[in-house]
Amino acid sequence: MDSIRRNAETFRSLTGKPLCAVVKANAYGHGAEEVVNALSGVADCFAVALIEEGKAIQTAACGKDILVLTPPTDEEECYTLASANLLASVGDLKTARLLSAVCKRYRLPIRVHLKINTGMNRYGMEVSKAERVCKFLSKNPFVKVTGIYSHLCECSYARAKKQRELFLTAVDICKRYFPEVNAHLSATYGALLGQDFAFDMVRIGIGLYGYLPCKPSKRSGVKQAPVLERSMRVYAKRILTRKLEFGGAGYGKELPEQEKTSLSVYRVGYADGLLRKQKNGTVGAEHNAGNACMDACIRKDKGKRGEWVLVLENAADTAKKTGTIPYEVLCAATRRAEYVYP
Repeated sequence: MDSIRRNAETFRSLTGKPLCAVVKANAYGHGAEEVVNALSGVADCFAVALIEEGKAIQTAACGKDILVLTPPTDEEECYTLASANLLASVGDLKTARLLSAVCKRYRLPIRVHLKINTGMNRYGMEVSKAERVCKFLSKNPFVKVTGIYSHLCECSYARAKKQRELFLTAVDICKRYFPEVNAHLSATYGALLGQDFAFDMVRIGIGLYGYLPCKPSKRSGVKQAPVLERSMRVYAKRILTRKLEFGGAGYGKELPEQEKTSLSVYRVGYADGLLRKQKNGTVGAEHNAGNACMDACIRKDKGKRGEWVLVLENAADTAKKTGTIPYEVLCAATRRAEYVYP
């Protein structure tokens, strides 16, 4: 938790802007409530993907705003967002109308951030539709627009610049109706692009946990990557060590005679977030005797029964070896883990 807090302070110093800490997916596998508690004196607000995630951290957030990034799709979700005082995302006119109708019916106020599509095509309205949405919401007394945001979709300065230009157009439209709106475009990568991309706030996700999506662009205002601290290690318990005399190592073919050796069985498998394949990028994977099982991994080594052995230390290394990204590794790695906070 100290590492996460120091990483957050690094990004605040780097950008000079308020910090929205992204703690979706159980804080990228690190434990959302603990992370929110750790950032109580650093983060200005928090962001999650799901309503349930937002409600789960409300006590830890101590009244700070929580933005739900996934737009609501039905009346129940709109009611829950409003009654829980969570910030909702509005990415089109249909969502704006739905929220307005529900809040008017139950006389519940709600604050929202408008989501603009600047090229990712995940959520959000096109810039050409922003005026209509703003005009509609400006006439609804129960829905207050307090923010507008978008998301950079690639580690490319040229593309980020085009997205920024589109976002600026949307912000100008929005501010004609809501002058005090809080604009935010940059997640961790955007924070590396300098003040032109910082706007009123930055949303830091993967950077909090010690990783960068890429190096700063040479064309940006940030010439040197910030030094971050990795904040997660994963261990597995050695359940037993045995002498292999016949057969294989888990599911699959029988091992050749020359591979008859000592085997250790570790209580960790693909149900715990590892890749099933033999070369799965974990620490010590070179000793894996075969593919991981659902709940166990067998290695060609020996040691003390009940010993805890490090299997993940650097998610970037694991991701590189397995053809994925640190985000996926971190989110999966603690699927069935016991969390220990020093």
